[in-house]
Parts: sequence; structure tokens; C-alpha cells
Amino acid sequence: MTLKDLFRLLRRHWLLLVLVPLATSVSIYFFGRNRDKKYTSDTVIYTGIASGYKIDGDNNAAGGGWNAASTAFDNLLSLINSRETREEVGLRLLARHLQERKANGATAATAQQAAIAPTGVLASVQRVLWPAQQAAADAPLLDSLAATLAGNTEAETLANLTAAYRVNNTNAVYKLLYSKHPYYSEAAMWNIAASRIKDSDLLRIEYSSKNPQVCRETLDILTQVFIRKHRELFVVQNANVIGYFDEATQKAYTKLQAAEKKLLEFHQRHNIVDYDKQMITSTEERQLTADKFNELEMQYAGASSALKSTQAALGTRGVSNLKSQEILRLSSRLSELNEQISEAELLTKSASTPDGAARVANLRQQAASVSSSLDAATTSYDADSRSVQGVAVKDLLQDYSKNALQVEDLRGQLNSMRRQKDNFTSQYNSLVPLGAEIRKIRREVEIAEKEYMSQVEGLKQSKLSQQNVELASQLKIVDPPNLPVTAGGTRLLVLLLGGCLASFLFTGAGLVTVDLLNNSLQKPALATKVTSFPVMGIIPSTTNLTQKQLLDAQRAEDQLARQLLLKMHQKDDSAKPFIIGVLSSQSGEGKTTLSTSLTTSLNHMKIKTLGLFPNDHAEHTWLEGHTAYYSPLQGLSQGVTVADLAGTRAYNNAVIIVEFPALLEATYPASLLQSLDLILVAVKATRSWEQADKKIFENIKNVTRAPIEVVLNGVLPEYVTDFIGARVKSASGKRAALPPRPLQGLLNP
Repeated sequence: MTLKDLFRLLRRHWLLLVLVPLATSVSIYFFGRNRDKKYTSDTVIYTGIASGYKIDGDNNAAGGGWNAASTAFDNLLSLINSRETREEVGLRLLARHLQERKANGATAATAQQAAIAPTGVLASVQRVLWPAQQAAADAPLLDSLAATLAGNTEAETLANLTAAYRVNNTNAVYKLLYSKHPYYSEAAMWNIAASRIKDSDLLRIEYSSKNPQVCRETLDILTQVFIRKHRELFVVQNANVIGYFDEATQKAYTKLQAAEKKLLEFHQRHNIVDYDKQMITSTEERQLTADKFNELEMQYAGASSALKSTQAALGTRGVSNLKSQEILRLSSRLSELNEQISEAELLTKSASTPDGAARVANLRQQAASVSSSLDAATTSYDADSRSVQGVAVKDLLQDYSKNALQVEDLRGQLNSMRRQKDNFTSQYNSLVPLGAEIRKIRREVEIAEKEYMSQVEGLKQSKLSQQNVELASQLKIVDPPNLPVTAGGTRLLVLLLGGCLASFLFTGAGLVTVDLLNNSLQKPALATKVTSFPVMGIIPSTTNLTQKQLLDAQRAEDQLARQLLLKMHQKDDSAKPFIIGVLSSQSGEGKTTLSTSLTTSLNHMKIKTLGLFPNDHAEHTWLEGHTAYYSPLQGLSQGVTVADLAGTRAYNNAVIIVEFPALLEATYPASLLQSLDLILVAVKATRSWEQADKKIFENIKNVTRAPIEVVLNGVLPEYVTDFIGARVKSASGKRAALPPRPLQGLLNP
């Protein structure tokens, strides 16, 4: 469909395009003139989600995480819009109003009127058409609830309403909450609109209602319910986590105490203060003792060898002296004292006490005394041991004394060092097997300690998180709900314009859809495509035509006659009349109109034309002298001609127009088809071309050699101009009509 076709379609149905939007606008105004005015109030709440500080010290990261902040705000908005929140707000508002009604003196008598209040569809219709009457109709129901459920306080009334609401889904409270009531229903709470103010910590909540006081009360109750639910939800959410970490911390602490006790008992049982240090000390002392023992053994071996050599030298001399026994006794005593001094020094070194130091000093004093006595005995023995010849043995005896003292001293040190070596070796051997066991116990202590510290850290973080949530859940109302004074517009003008425009568009779309789905033959180009026959001419519709359209209709008939004259020129034998058959599939297609119009037009052009009609048309008055009738049954025989039906005078005419009966409804003279020079198919433009039409004309096309062309009847005026062309005005505004030009050879002199 082109823009030109669209314009013609809309212009053709302009009355419908005007009446439908007008009726829609009138309906919108009629039903919307009594609409309630809307009052809007809002409140602003500070949340502190995006930029609030935390008590865990990480305040720089408190404002980070856009996704986390967005999720938190989404949680808040979902909590506001939740069904439970809407139900509680509706119940609290109803409880407050019932309490006010009871305080104002509502009686039980008014409760009986609730039974006659409209319900169901009637209530919905009244609420839309007569909101004031519906508000009055709601009053008995509210008075009934106030008389039966209102308590002494608002909290008691709320408890009664909640209990009644939860009984079943057929009670009055439940039905009221899930009705279309403008104040208390859950549907009314959908007028609550909550949104975040840009990227701030502020949350704006708006509510619209037809009552300004109810608007503010609803927002006030909503903020209280929302803040309480938010605090309960976010404060209690860490309780289970804290309980888990608290219990896990106690278990970990008990396990740690058991491991430490086991380690302590192990130390006490094996007399260990610090295993690692004791092990290192024992190893070092064992090694030092072994080295010193080896050194003393070598010194003792050398001193013993020297002493044996001196004793051998003295024995060879045969020196014998009584004092030699004294010297040996003193040497033995000195050796014992030196050995005791070594042991006392070792004991004093390991455990320094005043008694040990005094004992060491006493032993040293005795050793010094014995050593002096040994020197004196040796000197005396030296003086007595000189020979008469003057041979001196003093040096030999001094060496003997020195070696004897050294041997005895080393023997004492060796004995003491041997015992000390055995002691350190025994201590080392006792500590070595305890290494694996103490490492296992220490590992248990370490694991228990790590687990305990981990649980303590989790408990700490959960408690900090709870504190943070408690701080963050302290929502603050920075802009409380206001009492609106000015009502918002009812948008009736917008509805009128929108309804008018929408109805116009829908009507236009419907017309276009119907036109696209219409397969009628209104357009000549479409008729040629559908019927596969060329369109020779059109007959416009003559209903409610203007002067211009009447002129176009006359031009269309003249053009049809001229097209027919051109067809007549194409006939080879001009001595015989030009026979035209006018056919149609059904009756009422305009065959008679077409035949009469062509007969009249051709006769006006001085072309003798005869119209041959079926005998059922004889009751009509046609053109006298140019009309004849025939019986269609006569044309069924083979070889029947037009002259047989119309008489010999038929050959006195230049053109014979034969109207056939409806092909699909009556018997038609099929024998005449072979003698036709042209077949005109009259088709009503308002109908579609069916399969039966195609079949019948395909059969006729196989019988006759005459060309078949279509003449559309009842074509709309706008398509007439497309077919015959627009008329061009002359410069003077008037143009004289030219007389018709006679056809040579076709006129009967």
C-alpha cells in the first residue's frame, strides 16, 4: 500500500476516523471526570551504606565496593516492597483508623449496615464511577470492624486484626486487605515507590493517595515497619555465626589446655625445664668431659712413666731410709686430698653453696699442709741419703717426689672425670629417646593453639560485623513525611489526548488491516492480476457523487465506448455486425447496465447498435427500436446464430450487444460463443474472484476465439481517476466539446 492509497483509504472513512476518537474522548471524560485527586507525600531516610564508618578500623574501605552498596540498596528496596511489609502497613493503618472510629463513638448499630454494602463486581464499578458513594459504602464495614475488633489500645487492635486475618481467607479482614480499597488493601500499597537518590546514602519513599492525612499516616507507618524489619533482619543475621564461633572457641580452648597439661606432665615426669637447651648443654658437656678425660689420661700415663723411672733409679742405688715410708704415706694422703678437692670443685660448680665453698677451702688447706710435710720429709731424706763418698741423691729424690705428687694428682682427677663423664653420658642417653615424644606433644599444642587463635579471630570478626551491622541498621529519617496540601493533576487532559490519538491510530490501523486483507477487485491493476484478463473499462459507483465525480463517471463511460470502437476497427470483415457478448458469473454484476450504457453511447455516436437481452428482461422498458429479446434455451442448439435469435434485422446494425444470463446460475446460449467478436465480463468491484469464476471462464476461453476483457462495475471514485486520468483544465477555464467522429464503413447509410 502506497501513501496515496493510505490517504484515499483514510479519506474514504473519514467519518469513522472522526466518530471513534470523539466517542472515545467523550467516554474518557464521562468516566474520568469524577476521578479522585491524588495527594503525594515523601520521606527521605539516611542509610549510611555507601559512606558510613565501621568500628573495625578499616574506615577507608567502608565506602568502597560499588556492587556491595548496590546490592545493599536492592535489599532495602525489596524489603520495602515485600508482601509482608505491605500487609503489616495495611493492618496497622486499619488498626489506627478503627481505634479512631471507636474513640469517636461508633456503635454496633452501624455494623448491621455492612451486610447491605455492595461487594464484588458491583463494588468495583461503584468505586470507579462513584468513588464518593463507595467511600460511604465502606463506612458500615469499618464501623463493624471497629465494634468487634477494636481494643483499648492501638496495639491491642492490631493484635485482634492480625489474629482475625490469619484465621482463614474468607473473613472480612482478609477480604478487605486483598480488595481494591484505596487505603488498606495490599494493592493500594503498590503506590509506594522507593528509590535511591542518585549515588548517595539517601533513600526516598513516595506514596500517593486521595486523602492527604492517610498519605502521611501510611508513610509514617511504613517507615516504622521498614526500619524495624531492617534492624531485625540485619542484626539477628550474625547471631548464629557468633554462636558457632563462641562454641568452637570454647572447644578449641579446652583442647589447647589438654595439650599444654600433657606437655607439663611430660616435663615434670622427666624433670625437664627446657628440652632443647638441656639437650644442647648435655651434648656440649659430654663432649668437653670426654676431651678432658682423654687429655688427663695422656698426662697420667706420662707422669706414671716418669715416676716408675725414678723409682727404678732409686732402687738401683739401694738407698733405703726410714723416712721413705713417711714420704709414701704423705704422698698417698696428698693424692686423696687432691681427689676430694676435684670432686668438691665439680659439685660447687654445678651447685654453688656456702658449705661447698668452705669444704673446698678446708681441703685445699689440708693439701697445702700435707704438701709442706712432704717437702720437709723429702729434704730430711735427702740429707740422710748422701753417701760418705759425697754422692748427692737430692735431685733424684726431688724428681721422685714431684712425679709422685703429679701421678697422685692426675689419678684423682681421672677418677673424678670418669664419674663426671659417666654422669653426662647417662643424662644424654636419657634425653635422646624423649625427642620424638616431646615433638609430638609440642605439635599437638601448636595445632591446638592455631585452632584456638583462628576461632578467636573468627569470633572477633563476627562480633565486629555484628557491631557494624547494628550501627548501619540505625536508619535515620532526615526528611519526615509531610502533609500534602496541593493535589496532583488527575491527568484528564492527557488521558483525553492519549485516548483520542490511540483510538485514531487503532481505527486507522484497523482500516489498513481490513484493506490489506480485502481481496476484492476495486483496483483495476489488481483485477487484471487476479482474473488474468485485461480491464477494458470501468463503471463508477453512482452513490452520493459530487459534480466532479459525475463528470468523471461520464468520462469513464465515454472511454469505455471509445475502447470498444478501437476493438471494432480490428475486425477484418466489416460487412458483418460486430457482436459483443456481455457475461458475468453471477447475477447483479451490472451486465444490463453495461449493455444499456454501451447501446446508448454507440447510438448517440450515430452507430446503429442493437441490444439483445434475455426474454426475462422484457418487462423493462429499454430503448425503443434498439432493443430485442431472445430465449436463452434457443441458444443451446448447435449452429444457432444471432440472426436466429433476433431475426434478420440484426444484420441491419453495426454492433450487436448480447447479454448472457448469469453463467453460474442459469442456462446460457453457449452456441453463440463461437460467433462473438468480443467478450466483456462484467464484474462487481466489491467482490472477490473465486475459483468457480476462474473455472467457468477458462472453459469459455477454450470454446471461443473472441478476446475476453473485464469491465469493473461499482468502482470507487478515487480509482476512476487513476484509470481514466485526471482532467486538465484549459487556460480560459472552459473547453468546447468536440463532436464524435463517425466511423467509416460501420455506419449504415
